Amino acid sequence: MGGDPSAQPQATASPPETPAERARKQELRKLGYMIDARYYQMSLADLRMAASRGDPQALTHLAERYLFQLDGKPREPDYQPDFRYREEAREALQQAYARGNLHAAAIISESYLLDKQPEEAAAWNLVARRSGDTLSADWLLKTKDYQALTAQQKANAARRADQLWQSLQRRKAAAG
Repeated sequence: MGGDPSAQPQATASPPETPAERARKQELRKLGYMIDARYYQMSLADLRMAASRGDPQALTHLAERYLFQLDGKPREPDYQPDFRYREEAREALQQAYARGNLHAAAIISESYLLDKQPEEAAAWNLVARRSGDTLSADWLLKTKDYQALTAQQKANAARRADQLWQSLQRRKAAAG
């Protein structure tokens, strides 16, 4: 879901963008997929500072860094042994969601799947789908963890998604 765009191979000359490609990129930007490359270059301290100002891209990349670079990786220079990376990442993602990054719900869903909590992952996945992020929402449906959920667990996830949705709408209103 995340990734450093500077690590991607660079093409020398790309063909002109089609209207369909342009529309797809606009939709991805609107949902919050396209994190500006400058955030990948920031130190953790600078990223935290930008996130503390409520910058949704900084909040999202801070959460990605917590989840995919620092959590459980004591050899990383910025690693702090007693820091609650997953919880802090989820909080940052909820703040990013409240400030317009709808893709944040799908990243939260993925974090719960990585924690082997498929019911909570399914609830957040429903929030992502309800927010219009079907691109990310579809991936969960294909996982073994999701397919192993019982009808009761899926119903529980739907109820939990309704609670999350209401809470997130309140946060959005408060974020202005």
